Amino acid sequence: MRANLVALLLGATPVAAEPVRIDISAPHVVGVSGIEITDGGEGFIAVSDAGWFLEGTLTREAGILSGAEDTNVRPIIGQNGYPVRARRVADWSDAEGLALLPDGTMFVSFERWARVSRYSTQTGPGGWIKDHVDFTTFADNRELEAVAVDLDGVVYTMPEVETDPAGFPMYRLDSEGWVVADHIPASEGFSLVGADFGPNGMMYILERKLVFATWWQSRVRRFDPATRQLKILWAPEADIFGNLEGISVWEAPDGLRATMVSDNNGTDGVATEIVEMRLTE
Repeated sequence: MRANLVALLLGATPVAAEPVRIDISAPHVVGVSGIEITDGGEGFIAVSDAGWFLEGTLTREAGILSGAEDTNVRPIIGQNGYPVRARRVADWSDAEGLALLPDGTMFVSFERWARVSRYSTQTGPGGWIKDHVDFTTFADNRELEAVAVDLDGVVYTMPEVETDPAGFPMYRLDSEGWVVADHIPASEGFSLVGADFGPNGMMYILERKLVFATWWQSRVRRFDPATRQLKILWAPEADIFGNLEGISVWEAPDGLRATMVSDNNGTDGVATEIVEMRLTE
């Protein structure tokens, strides 16, 4: 698969500029839900809700994303040593979020069977992490959409919907398991579908909602863990982009970039896209 540049440059906002989108659609690229940018912006690792790791390279022209090519597609292996896709009853395969540590360790969050697994390689089995008791109480298909690692290597995971008036719970992985560390207030009917910590220590939250049961609308907010301040960085109109679900924030030569990926839900004729923009604040 080689991506085609759609070359859509949208108008700048005070805190986000120059969104570019590329089409990475291919028959084997289905339901991509989480992404991490690697190799200084020249590569990526992604997960799909069909139970696959997808790895590839990115091409750029004057630093601007212009194309992508996948180089490896591998089944995500479950804790039992079998591909998670082999267990479709009760659905063990629905990978939604991806977080990558500097040493290559990966954390993958799942829906259906709500859990987070640790991976030392893409070819080995997932490492067991004790579930929080809350994980069994989430509504079906509204479970652990996001997983992120802060600059100290601490892992957080969050569900798609708020579970109480305080908002989306942030579960932090401690030595004894998951604990509720904080809540992120919800607003305007958006659900939380992705998160990543930037090199500045801030958490960047990708959200979406379905407008009139027809059009996807996305939003990116920045959360300061120290002050708990939230700021909307990007909020395009509905129906401009698809179902954006994964986000990776990284340092480019000209500053921070936010790279997102859309989930086509396995629907024929619906594109899988990578959308990237420069964060100007």
